[in-house]
Amino acid sequence: FFYELADVDQLEMVLAAAREDNVAVFIFGGGSNVLFLDEGYPGLVIRVVANEVHVEENCVIAEAGAKWPAVIAAAHKADLCGLESFEGLPGTLGGAVVGNAGCFGTEIKDVFASAIIYDDEVREVGPEYFEFSYRWSQIKKTRDVILSVKLCLDKGEIEPVKACPDTMAARFEKQPPGKSGGSFFKNPSPDQPAGKLIDECGLKGHQIGGSKISEKHANFFMNDGGGTAAELLELGEVAKSAVREKFGVELKEEVMIARAQTV
Repeated sequence: FFYELADVDQLEMVLAAAREDNVAVFIFGGGSNVLFLDEGYPGLVIRVVANEVHVEENCVIAEAGAKWPAVIAAAHKADLCGLESFEGLPGTLGGAVVGNAGCFGTEIKDVFASAIIYDDEVREVGPEYFEFSYRWSQIKKTRDVILSVKLCLDKGEIEPVKACPDTMAARFEKQPPGKSGGSFFKNPSPDQPAGKLIDECGLKGHQIGGSKISEKHANFFMNDGGGTAAELLELGEVAKSAVREKFGVELKEEVMIARAQTV
């Protein structure tokens, strides 16, 4: 089953129906860092598309399905700065909070003020609730649903036309175009980027079927259009095994794999 949540007030009703029928639920936003298995998802997939954005004083408040261009545009219009590092980031604001997304030295936790969540009831929670760490928040464990997010920023003169190209150019210089789930693995540490470790194992360009490790950035696993989730996961195991054997480092997936869990 598939449901697009355009009205956050409908979420409680939808989840109640899933619980009543013991149906597994998976909730996502833009899907930029999500891998669905080839057999599909045996339950209800909810895509959050509620995307209203507005500004109150020095804060941008946006529903979880808001895309980054809309969030950043609202901030710039109000002369608020602090989101420039997120220019060009795919996906939704809600998904970025769940994974504590980060770019060029800035993470969501650095600008995060609070969020409205659903965890059997609708309530507002602050940063301490999320226990943010590198590419992680406790929402990955609790599976609460983020409904809206408040980001608090600084007043400042912003010129988006000048701010955007530098960030975008840096992103396109390092990251390969094409079909991927973004960074497949978390960086084990700041001085041990996953892509560098995989590269030093000689795995750039390694291919299984229609899926391969990018020649441009070894932490990007590409689908040429005919690839499968099984192939991508197999590439992941090849990379993990090689890095473990060569460096004694255990890589951990950053990409979220959609497996069935009941609510």
